[in-house]
Amino acid sequence: MGKKLEELHPVAMVAAVSAVAALKDAGILFAITSTRRTWEEQFALYAQGRKSLDEVNVLRDKAKMPRIKEVDNTYVVTNCDGIKIKSRHQSGRAIDVVPADERGNPHWPPPYDGRWGKIAWVMKRFGFSWGGDWIQFRDLPHYEIN
Repeated sequence: MGKKLEELHPVAMVAAVSAVAALKDAGILFAITSTRRTWEEQFALYAQGRKSLDEVNVLRDKAKMPRIKEVDNTYVVTNCDGIKIKSRHQSGRAIDVVPADERGNPHWPPPYDGRWGKIAWVMKRFGFSWGGDWIQFRDLPHYEIN
């Protein structure tokens, strides 16, 4: 699973480079956790929270992703299976950005944490729509460009 801006579609990459610079200039601590994904990676993420831990980890092995623990298999990550319903990550038009600690390590605070909104405010200024605005399946780390 990619984490480099260069892996994004050119339109998304230009916007992401500008947004990342603006986040840094604003002193907002963040981490990029995903850019482009293969269908295998997307399918493994789709299985998370829907299939047994053993099944999920077999899919993650096939996609060359690290295995997860039971606690990470207790929630659904995405509604896009990567086959019938594609994610914008597969075309390089999406990026996942989360708050980070002082060392730059990704952190997934509760939805009410104000850091989500600060990141979203910057990303939206550069043309991204935010998964945190979705009504049916809020996806706080997710930003995409159509």
